[in-house]
Amino acid sequence: MENTEDDVFKQASVIVDCDVLEAAKENIQPLASGRRVTTLSAILQTPHAQRDAQLLAARKRFRTNIQIALEDEDDDPLEAYSRFVQWTLENYPQGQSAESGLLELLEEATRVLKDNREGRWKRTSMYLKLWVLYASYVEKPTIIYKFLLANDIGTDYALLYEEHAAALERAGRRSEADAAYLLGIARQAFPLDRLVTKHGEFQKRMMTAATIPPQRAPNAPPRRTALGVTSSSPAAVPLFVSNSQAPSSLSQADAHGSRPGPRLGTNTRLQIFVDPSGAESAGVTDSVTPYPDIGTRKSRVKENIPEVSKAAGSTLKQAGRTRRIVSGLNSGAIVSKIVPFRDPGPDMDIEAKVVMAPPPVPMSRQKDAVPKTPTRTSAIIPFHDVPDGGGIPSTPRFTPFRDEATATLAPETVMKPKTVGGGPVIGSEAEALRKDPLKNYSTEECPRDD
Repeated sequence: MENTEDDVFKQASVIVDCDVLEAAKENIQPLASGRRVTTLSAILQTPHAQRDAQLLAARKRFRTNIQIALEDEDDDPLEAYSRFVQWTLENYPQGQSAESGLLELLEEATRVLKDNREGRWKRTSMYLKLWVLYASYVEKPTIIYKFLLANDIGTDYALLYEEHAAALERAGRRSEADAAYLLGIARQAFPLDRLVTKHGEFQKRMMTAATIPPQRAPNAPPRRTALGVTSSSPAAVPLFVSNSQAPSSLSQADAHGSRPGPRLGTNTRLQIFVDPSGAESAGVTDSVTPYPDIGTRKSRVKENIPEVSKAAGSTLKQAGRTRRIVSGLNSGAIVSKIVPFRDPGPDMDIEAKVVMAPPPVPMSRQKDAVPKTPTRTSAIIPFHDVPDGGGIPSTPRFTPFRDEATATLAPETVMKPKTVGGGPVIGSEAEALRKDPLKNYSTEECPRDD
């Protein structure tokens, strides 16, 4: 089998530019085993086109090695799949994505190797680690761990019980997590000392969580003060205190050298607040209320009434200087169209009487009035169609649309699916595996998660 352990990005220089890593640190998924700085630097500094070509070539080599290992009885397909997974983790810093296809690769490796060579890989730790890595990318990892226990995969190793209990603890199922630890201890899983230590740490966390009350978040809003506490509480005091009782209670608190906190009432009886009355009420009203009289309606709506001032000595606002100049320049050019009518006097002659006529009736008030077309210097000449050769001019014919005799197919879509492992991959396959990691197994093999 061809050795492809070395990553495909090779550079002569071993000097690493840490600024490149710092700029891309948000797109790098951390690993528990860590990452090689030289590999990260080579990946981030390689152009995208050259990087994709190198990754595709390396994928083809890994696929070829896996195919050969599955067909050859003397070869190890588990080692081939493990190298492929490790190479994917190192050369795709972002982790699971459509480009890396890590989730699909893990599902394929665990499913193909489950019954390969009569299930000889079920008792190996390397095969168990592939399942544990696969469970870290799904929504409900407890389903995978139940599947492993049901199919007797990795049951000899403490890693199975530790990861199963940790997944149950994160889900809040503490009793089941404790049962998972006890099951591994009862089966003498290797290494047993580490499993016992993990179980002891789990029990300490459970005891600590039971004794310490839950703490509020730093940005949480303040809790609303309860209306009262139980009668057995030592701080049970009336909730509401009238104004007549307030000075005495304050003086007693000052005498003891402390001021009372928020008063809480008992559950036996709720004190009703009573407004002060009589002379005490009048005194409190005079001292507290700044508006003894609300006034009349006229005084309340005074903002809507213009202020009255004397005209004597006031200056009237005139039009602006620019407006006065324009009106003065155009005063001679503007001629009023309204001609005032004057009755003829006794000393006016007959010709003057004939000349002076009443004002004309507007067009809007005249009946059967025909609007006059304004005269122009040039006459309007109507346009006449002059057909070539005489006769009626020809009208353009309407040509209906007809399908072509040989229909042309629509061009294929420009969007191409991502290729992972040499074949097309459906875009929702990773999401389906994340929600149902055992969707490619039969119903009888899949356990039920309570």
